[in-house]
Amino acid sequence: MRSIITLSLLLFLQPCFAAITVVTENFPNFQYLDENGELTGTVVDKVKSGLDKSGVDYEVSVNSWSISYNAALRDSNTCIFSMARLPAREDKFTWVAKIGGFSASFYSFKSEQVKIASIDEAKKYRIAVLKNNYSHIYLKENGFDERNQLILLDSFDNIYDVLKSRRSSIDLVILSDEQFKHERNNDSTLEDLKPIFKLPVGTPQLYFACNKNINPVTLEKLNKGFAIND
Repeated sequence: MRSIITLSLLLFLQPCFAAITVVTENFPNFQYLDENGELTGTVVDKVKSGLDKSGVDYEVSVNSWSISYNAALRDSNTCIFSMARLPAREDKFTWVAKIGGFSASFYSFKSEQVKIASIDEAKKYRIAVLKNNYSHIYLKENGFDERNQLILLDSFDNIYDVLKSRRSSIDLVILSDEQFKHERNNDSTLEDLKPIFKLPVGTPQLYFACNKNINPVTLEKLNKGFAIND
């Protein structure tokens, strides 16, 4: 009986390292599914290395940005990458590790004579932007009206087809410059698009982040794993 009680006590005292779900999106060239359905990209090895070194069990799920973002916001055992760190997001997530940087620009069709030299000048146009991503939040913070100036997309999959089919209602689209270069190499039709103005924000940093209520023991292990990674 004593040995059973002792064993039960030991099991009770063992820290619980709960498995986590890591969500992400197709965001070339940072992370994306290749032709074999494998997750690859410039930040993927760094993220996987940090996770493996943490010793935390995990599974990765690739979804649209909206689904991934809302899952990380809602579910306590969920982490997300690659996410830009913004004042509007600061208190909504636990920020574990910096994994890269990016730039983004306004793009238009080459056949259109659209020119802008400032953010305020862009307010004359209807702009497609990914819902809840960095550019969406940045534009909202700079006075853009979601109902009249922004067209919110859940995903940038087949973005060129979306732009062509809604050309009468979309003047500009904001894309990551790395994303555009990658997609253009794989889809010659994107040659019809051109960057006309870079978001004046320097090089925003991308992070691996987790739900605000993630298990503290799990978080400590993740912090150590990614610290070793650096």
